Amino acid sequence: MNIIKTVDILTSLAQETRLKTFKALVKSGVDGIAAGEIGNKIKVPQNTMSFHLAHLKKSGLVKSKRQGRSVIYSVDFN
Repeated sequence: MNIIKTVDILTSLAQETRLKTFKALVKSGVDGIAAGEIGNKIKVPQNTMSFHLAHLKKSGLVKSKRQGRSVIYSVDFN
């Protein structure tokens, strides 16, 4: 176990919006969900959602892929 990576992950999830975001991503399954849809579900503005998703992605908890004009986020199980 990498202690530094584990602390980074726990720090990411210790913030309410990021925890709600991660929970929504887990519920969406392997197909993921668009960033705007996550924001609508947890009632967070788009620019705020982008900030939190970037933080989760940096910590290695989520991954993203472009699908047309949308960015689809999902939990990174690797």
